[in-house]
Amino acid sequence: MKTIRLLAIGITLCFFTTGCDKPAVDPGPKTPVADQAKTTPTQKPSDAPKAASAGVAPFAFPGAWEKDVNDGLTKLMFDYSFGGSKFVKGQPAPVVVVDFDNTLIKGDIGRAFFDFMVTEGKIQFTDKVVEALPEDKRAEAKAAWDTLQKLQADKRADSREARAFRKVMHKIYWSLCRDADAEKCYPWQVRFYAGYSPDELKTMAAQVMETELKQKMGSEQIRVDDKDQAPGITSRGIRIYEEMKDLLFHLDQRGFEIWVVSAGPQWVVEGAVTKHFAVKPGRVIGMRTKLADGKLTTEIEAPPTFRMGKVEAIDKRIGRKPLLAIGDSWSDADMLGNATHALLVDRGYLDLKKKAVESKWWIQPAFPVR
Repeated sequence: MKTIRLLAIGITLCFFTTGCDKPAVDPGPKTPVADQAKTTPTQKPSDAPKAASAGVAPFAFPGAWEKDVNDGLTKLMFDYSFGGSKFVKGQPAPVVVVDFDNTLIKGDIGRAFFDFMVTEGKIQFTDKVVEALPEDKRAEAKAAWDTLQKLQADKRADSREARAFRKVMHKIYWSLCRDADAEKCYPWQVRFYAGYSPDELKTMAAQVMETELKQKMGSEQIRVDDKDQAPGITSRGIRIYEEMKDLLFHLDQRGFEIWVVSAGPQWVVEGAVTKHFAVKPGRVIGMRTKLADGKLTTEIEAPPTFRMGKVEAIDKRIGRKPLLAIGDSWSDADMLGNATHALLVDRGYLDLKKKAVESKWWIQPAFPVR
C-alpha cells in the first residue's frame, strides 16, 4: 500500500509541476473546422513531432521532399513556433511568402481563367479594354469580336466565329507572355477584366479552379476548322502539389503568417487559392488595377508584382521582411533573395538553379503529379 501511495503522489506531482503530457510546441492557432476540411493534409498536426532536436528533423513531411529541404523546413518551423529557440513573445508572426503558379500548383490559373473569359464570352469589350490590347493586335482582335457578336447569342458557343476569336486571343496571349519583357504580359491580363468587381472575379476563378483540377493535363490546339494549318494553342489542367498544401497547413497551425505573392491577377489567384490552401482571404498579392465604383479599371496599380516589384509589393502590403520565400521562376528570384530563407522549386532552369546554389537557397525538384 505504501508503494501504491508513493506512486500516486509521484504521478500527481508530475502532472501539476512538470506537465508530463504537455507538448513542447504549441500547435498555434487552429484552423476553423469548416476550413480544415478544405486544407487537411495527409499528415495531421497531431502526428507531427513535439519539438525539433539538435537541428535534426525528427519526422518527414509526406511526399517527395528532398531530405535536406525537409530537415531545413522542419527546423525552421519549430525554431520559430511557440516555445522554439527563436520564438520571441510579443513579436509579430513570422511571414512566409509563396508564389502560386507552378509553386503551389502545377499549371497556370491565369491562363485557365483567361481562356474561360474568352470562351464564355465574359469579356466586356469596351474601348478601354481594346486599348489595353497590344497596338498591333487590336484591329484583328476587334474584328474577330465584332464578327462573333453578329451571331445570335444562342448560336455563338463553339461556332466557327467563336473558335476564330478564341484563337486570335490566345495568339495575343502567348505572343506577350513569351516575350522577354514580362512587363508586357502580366499587366495586360488583369486590365482585360475591367468592368468586373473583385468579388465577381474571385467567384469565377474558384469555378475555373475546380474545372481545371478535373481536366487532363496537357495542351489543346485551337483550330477554326479542320483545314486550319496554323492553330493557336493553350495548356490544360491544374494539379495541386500536395506537399506544398501540407507544408502551408503545418506552418499556419503553428502561427506563421502566410501570403501568396503572384504575378497573376490578384483576385483571380485569391479565388483559386483560399479554398485549397491555408491562406486567409486578403493575404494574396498580385497584379491589380485601380478600382472605380467597386469595379476594375484598366489602370494598373503599382507596383507590378514580378521581379523586384514583388519585393516592393511585400514592403507596401505586409511591411515586414519574410522569414521564408518560395518560388519557381526568375519572376520570383528577387523575392527569394529578399527573404531570410528561400526555397526554389526547381523546374529545370539551369541559370536559376545556379543562382540558388550560389545564394544557398534550398532546392526542391518540382513534385510529381498525375
